[in-house]
Amino acid sequence: MQLVTNLFYQLGWDLTWWTLLLAAAELLALITIPSVLIQRRGQPLAALAWVLGLMAVPFAGVLVWWGIGRSRLERKRRRRASARWAIARGFASLRPQVPELTHQQEEKLLPIRRLPLQESWGVFPAVHGNRVQILVDGAQTYEALDAIARGARHHLHFLFYTWEPDAVGRRFRDLLADRARAGIEVRVLCDAVGSSAARRGFFSPLEEAGGRVSFFMPPRFLGRGLTVNFRNHRKLAVADGGKSYVGGLNIGEAYTGAWRDAGFLLEGPVSAQLQEVFADDWFFCTGENLADSVYLEGASLVPGKEGEAYCRIIAGGPDNPYNATHDACFIAISRARERVWLTTPYLIPSQAIETALRTAVYRGVDVRLLVPHRSDVPLAQLAGRSFYPSLLSAGIRIFEYLPAVLHSKVWLFDDDLSVIGSANLDSRSFRLNFEISCFTHSEPINAALAVQFESHLAQSREVSLLELSRASKWQQLKEAAMNLFSPLL
Repeated sequence: MQLVTNLFYQLGWDLTWWTLLLAAAELLALITIPSVLIQRRGQPLAALAWVLGLMAVPFAGVLVWWGIGRSRLERKRRRRASARWAIARGFASLRPQVPELTHQQEEKLLPIRRLPLQESWGVFPAVHGNRVQILVDGAQTYEALDAIARGARHHLHFLFYTWEPDAVGRRFRDLLADRARAGIEVRVLCDAVGSSAARRGFFSPLEEAGGRVSFFMPPRFLGRGLTVNFRNHRKLAVADGGKSYVGGLNIGEAYTGAWRDAGFLLEGPVSAQLQEVFADDWFFCTGENLADSVYLEGASLVPGKEGEAYCRIIAGGPDNPYNATHDACFIAISRARERVWLTTPYLIPSQAIETALRTAVYRGVDVRLLVPHRSDVPLAQLAGRSFYPSLLSAGIRIFEYLPAVLHSKVWLFDDDLSVIGSANLDSRSFRLNFEISCFTHSEPINAALAVQFESHLAQSREVSLLELSRASKWQQLKEAAMNLFSPLL
């Protein structure tokens, strides 16, 4: 104690409970730094951001790091991998037998031929014979989901990050309960954090009707490490293995108002890939193995011109050292020859994605980014705006959508490759969340989405370097500060 007293005296500190707590916090922050350096190997900017945060606010920094900061929980990774390969082996012999694509067809739909074992599960093969319909905004999407549910004859699988306990949430809960009472197998999987408001008995009517409900990785504040990271951000629905939905819209009343989103309504073999993703997540949460041909019987080829869309599902997550979604996006940008038009609600690009966008401009590619002017996550928007100067200087055009909250995740490459899913162009989607995207080769689909993109541009304001230079010092300081923490968002 005398040694501590002498140390405080030499530092000029009064020995109080407050100074003791501050010293303890600083000591814990120093002890935590090696964990940060190990966990963030290969991510120097993220490591630096965490170290600065620990030293600046040691109380909060230590709690946040040990609570949610570690991006690799090894026990959970091993458990997830074990569940994944159990499902993958079960589905391997059950997948619909469809003709292989030619080399030329494969080239058009994101050629990926050799993958590390850890990443190979989430990248499904390209398949043709799919019917693709674009869904815009809440009303159209919910009408399609309603039709999917009412038309099911054997099973319904719904997976959504957020399911609100409001009028829209009750509408679909009660609809699925009715289907369960009619003898349809109903399974609902929600993220435990994103759907936290619906966890307190909200789904009881569905469970009483015979449906099954599970929540993905509930936070365990008294367990071995918190789990408020590693969220399942996917949004998908599958009926009878043949009809499916994938997109960016959650279940809730807020998404029917001043909110812009997009999704795909799918029929054909690609629905079997969405089914496999659901089955993997469901097995991880419940232990129930759905690797049975009865869950894939509806995934047949759509004949004729309606089935000319080539699709592949790419599912990425933090359980792999490589992120399939990020890498696929990088490949698509790097291969583009005419245009890269990206709509994203949150713009925090990795260094690799930023480089790919910049060098695309150097090749003469028309690169445009469409982001919201009014965001539902203001801190992420501030961090995103901090990237504007470097992107604009490279010749990338940035537009902010004015009328509503823009939540669409729509990526267009040249005149034939389109992507819709749950992934944003940000650190969280590329490193911390489980995401899903549908890559589609179809000139008519791409053209329709391009028309929608251009209509949104007409309701947007283009950002300029001159405008940024005239921003107040306070605004510039806020954006610069959030840029420091952008690897954590």
